[in-house]
Amino acid sequence: MTSVSAHLRFSTLISVVISMAISAAFFLLIFGGTPNIRVFTVDGLALDFIPQTLAAGFMSALVPAIQTRAKMVAGSITGSPPPLWQIAVRALGLALGGLALAGVITALLWLAGAEAMSWASALAMKIGYGGLLGLIITPIALRAILPRG
Repeated sequence: MTSVSAHLRFSTLISVVISMAISAAFFLLIFGGTPNIRVFTVDGLALDFIPQTLAAGFMSALVPAIQTRAKMVAGSITGSPPPLWQIAVRALGLALGGLALAGVITALLWLAGAEAMSWASALAMKIGYGGLLGLIITPIALRAILPRG
């Protein structure tokens, strides 16, 4: 039987790493090798936080929760497995809630007067942000379905 706290830690770690990798891949796809990334333009860095948050936030909740549910069904984690629709609805809600974090990051960029960022700085920020989404959202999603105690 897997300990609930060990499962929570391991799932969160995996989610953080995957969210960082997906964030890097999408950054490369969207911005390529552009040496300077504009921040507040239609195709800029700030606006890109919206799809990144929705996609990474949704997956940071959905995948670990489905994996946890499968372990509950198999009996390796105690608890009553929630229906899949409930997991999906919660994942959507957490992704939408994650937009508040995107708003905070965007506001900080605006307050800092950022107009453009170097490619490396923008990539590092997007990777770190992806990891932060996984770090915040995954435990919330899993604590909602894991047994208490």
